[in-house]
Amino acid sequence: MTQDYYELLGVPKDASQEQIKKAYRELALKYHPDRNNTKEAEAKFKEINAAYAVLGNPEKRKQYDTYGPNEFGQHYSEEEIFRNFNFNDIFREMGVNFGFGSGGDPFGSFFGQGGGREGTGQSVLYRMPLTLEEIAKGADKEITIRHQKQCHHCSGSGAEPGTKVKKCPTCNGSGQVMTIRNTFIGRMQTIAVCSRCGGKGKSYEKRCRLCNGTGSTVQSERLTVHIPSGVYNGSRLRLEGMGDYGPGGTGDLYVEVEELRHKIFVRERDNIHTSVKIPFYTAILGGEINVPTLNGNKTITLEEGSQQDKQITLKGEGIKKTHGSGAGDEIITLKIEMPKTLSAEERSIIENFKQLSDRKGDGRHFGFF
Repeated sequence: MTQDYYELLGVPKDASQEQIKKAYRELALKYHPDRNNTKEAEAKFKEINAAYAVLGNPEKRKQYDTYGPNEFGQHYSEEEIFRNFNFNDIFREMGVNFGFGSGGDPFGSFFGQGGGREGTGQSVLYRMPLTLEEIAKGADKEITIRHQKQCHHCSGSGAEPGTKVKKCPTCNGSGQVMTIRNTFIGRMQTIAVCSRCGGKGKSYEKRCRLCNGTGSTVQSERLTVHIPSGVYNGSRLRLEGMGDYGPGGTGDLYVEVEELRHKIFVRERDNIHTSVKIPFYTAILGGEINVPTLNGNKTITLEEGSQQDKQITLKGEGIKKTHGSGAGDEIITLKIEMPKTLSAEERSIIENFKQLSDRKGDGRHFGFF
């Protein structure tokens, strides 16, 4: 069972954002690898970072409260949890710099995940609009991306073929410079990209004429992306190594799902909702009606005396589940249409029905009593 994020931070479920931030600060200072160099502390630090990345963001917190710890973990990857989140901002308010890097990524700096090495290519984001029908069944979509690829002229070295490449004199070829400063919690060590060589650790006798020393050029590439069924709006699919090229490794491509609004259906997790209008006489007498589904129209039979806003569930006509087998349901809400005008013959029939009901005296009452 996935550990509850509220329990990890030691706050109640109705905690304010300020309470959550304060709890995270205290735990991060306690378990940070610079202050607590143990495997247990490293694991704990990773857990509390994930907890704050979710609970510290009102929108992600709302989703977490809706789905619960287990289902939230099934639908949201680590990359989705940490995207657009900068942990450095919290500690800068305290005058502390833990050196998470320019992106504020604790995993990249301490756990070797997410492209922490200087010179690693950047990740690329591609937003993909999808219909509810495509999400319901899954789809293979062809996309064209423009990204940085290794320069074929210099094979990524950045130097014109046949010329010399030397170590950067500022960083001695490491691509990084280290600074140490004193803070109220002790000496803090930070590592930054060398400003002279831009993290490459090299200086060139002559830069490549095609890429001007960057080692990469912009190229277009066509890909087929498999979209699994049941993905949620805002979910990201990771294509490893399909981002921008860098001498330290190529970044990843993230395909973000943009669920398009449907004209008929409203999605609720794996279920879909719609409403169907029926004539009042069908509601009274019952009978067959056509209803829309994601797989086309379907005929169902209504029983006599169907009431306004009655809900009918069509099992398995919803969204195919991402995890496990089966699919959600379609919930249809009946809306009874009343005629706005009546012909003389129609009015006569309705009045006869009223008289028969009054004479029958079967206990049917309308109104408040």
